[in-house]
Amino acid sequence: MPELHDPQDLGFVEPHYGSEQWQGDARCHSDGRHLRRIHGMPKFDPDQFDEDSLVPAFWDHTWDGGRNQPSGGVEWFATGPPNSGKTTLALRAAQIDMEVNNSRVVWRAATGSRSEWLPYAPVAHVCLPKGYEATARVVPKGGNRNSMGKEVPLKDVVRKVTHYSDIMDLNLNVLQDGVFHVVYPDAKMRGCQWVYEESDKVIDGVEFQHGDPVDHWWFGWALSLVERGPFDWTTWICDEVASLAREGVSKDKYATLQKVQLAGTAVEDFRKNGIIGLFFDHKDKHLHNLWTDRIRWRVAMNGTANPHGGSAPKGFESVRMEEDVTSDLDIGEAVLYNEQAFTWPPITWPEISKPIHGDLKVYLSESDSDRATVAGGASA
Repeated sequence: MPELHDPQDLGFVEPHYGSEQWQGDARCHSDGRHLRRIHGMPKFDPDQFDEDSLVPAFWDHTWDGGRNQPSGGVEWFATGPPNSGKTTLALRAAQIDMEVNNSRVVWRAATGSRSEWLPYAPVAHVCLPKGYEATARVVPKGGNRNSMGKEVPLKDVVRKVTHYSDIMDLNLNVLQDGVFHVVYPDAKMRGCQWVYEESDKVIDGVEFQHGDPVDHWWFGWALSLVERGPFDWTTWICDEVASLAREGVSKDKYATLQKVQLAGTAVEDFRKNGIIGLFFDHKDKHLHNLWTDRIRWRVAMNGTANPHGGSAPKGFESVRMEEDVTSDLDIGEAVLYNEQAFTWPPITWPEISKPIHGDLKVYLSESDSDRATVAGGASA
């Protein structure tokens, strides 16, 4: 057995158990407020923005909007070079959606080697597919990068670890209002095929099954939100979204192109089902047009030119940005725009630091009992 290290000895903050979401007591502070306090974030105040501003709608969601405030969920795509602040913008958006909208936040765990969600570990609820165990290792930056790192119990790094049996179990029984969830996809695709077959979006040749690329689970999950609910604020934060739905993907034996189309149709229905889709990547052109054509908002990050003149993305040519206003912005500043307008001065957000100097790598492996069941011939 490998030696397990105490996470607090490595710099992690102890999990937080005093909030309303954990205690079930409305008199307690919320997880969102706690995150704002420990990271020194300002309180979101929609009154600081003009009535016609894009910003309140960007953060503060409502089912009863008007001319300037859309009803239902929003979806936006933030693009910028590495180190332009996309992760901290995602974390700030999660905090606001938790505190202001009491939203269920789902952070897409794309790979085991990435752990940008670590600043929120004290309140994080890690969701793993049933039958899989997680191994967590802290690997330092610099020094001996070949080191296996120090293994820590994941349950002591975060507030809660839960196993879900299928996508509907996750949606209806695991995800909680106002809570920050880090969700790892299910390689066995449990529940995806059922949701798909019960929908009205059937595409010839599509099937979800064990052996598909594990990221295909997210296509089934996105469909489940608009088909089966729950139909209230759910925030999906998806970094490096082009790795999920890249432009130029072709038909293959896994029906990847058809599933990209299927999920793109689901994204189009996010708004009326209370889903906030927050997508991030380096360039607009890297994400498949079946998704970009359906995303109504954009965020131009610092460090690269915003679309201006004739360089606007398809569908955004009417935005009157005639000059490069983002290349010289600082980290933590960006320009938000839709088809009608853009924000100036830029939106801003604070720096949010990780608790450790290094990375937390989380690897999933099938549990011994689950492997024994499969070997014995029973269905998995």
